Amino acid sequence: MGFLLFLLVLGAGYIGWAYEKMTEAASRHAEPGIPYMIVLGAAVHGETMSWTLQNRMETALAYLRANPQTKAIVSGGQGRGEDVTEASVMQKFLLANGIASERVLLEDKSTSTAENIRFSHKFLTGNRVVLVTNDFHAYRALWLAEREGMQADILIAPTPPIVRTQMWLREYVALGKSLLFDR
Repeated sequence: MGFLLFLLVLGAGYIGWAYEKMTEAASRHAEPGIPYMIVLGAAVHGETMSWTLQNRMETALAYLRANPQTKAIVSGGQGRGEDVTEASVMQKFLLANGIASERVLLEDKSTSTAENIRFSHKFLTGNRVVLVTNDFHAYRALWLAEREGMQADILIAPTPPIVRTQMWLREYVALGKSLLFDR
């Protein structure tokens, strides 16, 4: 009984700590003029962006239009159920919306947030970057980027209400996994 109570208190403490970190990170805002942007991948259904990825791309597009010197690294490999890489779908979206091809860099090998950050870091000429993701994902993305030596800001894309609860719950598990295993 005592061990079960210990696990319950430990779990509640982790959830409280993680919630605080996640909401704090989601309240940060990117400055204008950052030279590089990393758009973190999300699910693609066949060749169609999920709502989560669509919102990230629209957020990225607005920043790129307002900051013509910024280059975008679109980052995401090909997962189960995806006919193409997430990065190729993101690249196609930006090009179709008038962003010049020389401003769009393709990182299409990553299969996790840690790999998104690590593989995209190779494209940077400095360490200053803005990450494009959602509120639930902001803390883990920033933590991984800072661990890689990046000076990272964040742009928060709206999280579709229909998946909001599911994504926040999933992120508690994903954050725990990253803290324990992503080295």
